[in-house]
Amino acid sequence: MTTRRRGRPSSTGESVSSAKILSEALNILDAEGFERLTMRALAARVGINPMTIYHHFKDRDGLIKALAENVYSDVSAPAKGDTRTRVAGLLAAYRAKVLKHPALTLAIFSRPAVFPDHAKRITVDLTNLLRDMGASPKRSLLWVYILVDYTHGAALAVAMRGEDKGPQPLIDDVDDDYEMGIAELLDALDRLIVRSSN
Repeated sequence: MTTRRRGRPSSTGESVSSAKILSEALNILDAEGFERLTMRALAARVGINPMTIYHHFKDRDGLIKALAENVYSDVSAPAKGDTRTRVAGLLAAYRAKVLKHPALTLAIFSRPAVFPDHAKRITVDLTNLLRDMGASPKRSLLWVYILVDYTHGAALAVAMRGEDKGPQPLIDDVDDDYEMGIAELLDALDRLIVRSSN
């Protein structure tokens, strides 16, 4: 009888790609939450030895970081439009990911070591756009925190409403509220920039 080496894939002998593992991990995370995303549960879902997951991602933090890199890889500012429109577009693209995968966002919050490189890139892009609007480096950094925290809070509040059995707002109303909030924040930033330049 031949024994399968540790870290090798499924009982069928077929190799399992990192992409397949990540896809199933995200399905578990989205449907069942972070606590249910264990290496054993994921291995059972994919039909592999848990050691295969460790082979691909080292540990659970490595798995979460890889998930985040995958999810946030296409978040970017629109290529066209004025700077303010591009800021709003970047934040909207990021918000869409938080709305779609709130458990991933919460997992990242609880494990700073897994903060994805793409999140760092998004932060740098947003900082540069705010500087293009005329904000100083210090003010740009402050407003990155304000805008990202507002985006997180608004998206997670909507995502968590699904757990509440009360009446749900229409999605268009929620989107309109978020866009109005971003517009008001950017109006306030515009006024501060004008005031500081006079």
